[in-house]
Amino acid sequence: MINRHVVFIRHLAKSIFPPKLRHNNHAILSLTAAISISASAAFHNYCNKPLNDWSEQHYRSRSLVLCEKELGNKSPYVAVAETTITKAAAPKPLSRTTLLLYNLKLLPYRSLPIPRLLNSKDPVFSYPDIVRGVRRRHADEVLLQEILSSDRLMKARQSQDQQQMQPILHEVNELVYGKGVTPQIREDFLAQYGCVGHTPAIIKYLVDELAKDRGIVEVGAGNGQWARAINDYHNLQMKQNSPSGKAFEFILAFDNMQHLPLSPKIYHERTVPAKQYFYDKVKLASHVDAVKGFASRGRVLMLVYPSPGEMASETVKAYMETSDQNDTVVYVGEGIGGANASEEFFNYFLGKIGDSQDESEWVLLKVMEVKRSPGAKGYEKVFVFQRRRL
Repeated sequence: MINRHVVFIRHLAKSIFPPKLRHNNHAILSLTAAISISASAAFHNYCNKPLNDWSEQHYRSRSLVLCEKELGNKSPYVAVAETTITKAAAPKPLSRTTLLLYNLKLLPYRSLPIPRLLNSKDPVFSYPDIVRGVRRRHADEVLLQEILSSDRLMKARQSQDQQQMQPILHEVNELVYGKGVTPQIREDFLAQYGCVGHTPAIIKYLVDELAKDRGIVEVGAGNGQWARAINDYHNLQMKQNSPSGKAFEFILAFDNMQHLPLSPKIYHERTVPAKQYFYDKVKLASHVDAVKGFASRGRVLMLVYPSPGEMASETVKAYMETSDQNDTVVYVGEGIGGANASEEFFNYFLGKIGDSQDESEWVLLKVMEVKRSPGAKGYEKVFVFQRRRL
């Protein structure tokens, strides 16, 4: 008798292959043979476990680290994922089959259907880059502590021997900034982009599509590099397409000015970075006051690399409570376990806040790649969410 797991996998292979390959028995048999052994145990556990008991711990017990690396860019599942949800269909959460394929590393993160309705099982914030990155970051922290507490560093300090200090400083720089990245290279990136880099595709999407008729309110704008890029692009589009159009302050940028990445005392208004990359209209305000102002109502909320802690979740909640027109959030930062926001922030979008009075659900509209900082030590993405009221 044929194992029921193999039958399932063969049926699954036929359903997910493109039409041209569905009658290719060799391809189907190859896929079946390749995954039947590894899938059997997982499928047995999955089929014999109630949905409510399929806990986050069970879901995360599968390795997500290599799912993108192993499949590459030519996965046959990409086309399937992109056509799963049509424009006319209402966004739906990931199906159990899709989650199973992803959990078995047969479906890459980038091929998960978008737009989709988020729920507590969605891996949107647990993508492979952040899983690998957090592990790497913890390992780097251990190595850094070993260097800082080493006898050779203490001897070099006591003797003030620069020849002994240089290789130690080089090791520290590689751990903190990345291989081949000097503090000056890192600072140059900060001056042009801030903590995370935008791309032309991101700016174009935000201005021409997502917030075209609404505008943006950015909270935690820092020195205003993202706001400057958005404002410059919007002004250029207005000049080219509507030269006589009514003036509109497309982006409102706010910051409490307490933790700016680059000090205004050094990067003052007369410096080249300030003239070329900084936004000179960043207003002083707390994160809550920024979104409660009348001018911010109806705009898209943007949070770029928010500090760790409750600032991000408090901002989103205040934004939602202020007006029914406030329904779209752009978050640029790392996922769960990363350097930004808090567990409560991620749980809010995944619907894990049990005592929440907000009768709404969140749809993931888009995920975009950012311009990474030199050294590849950051694992940020652009996430776009929109509220769907129940």
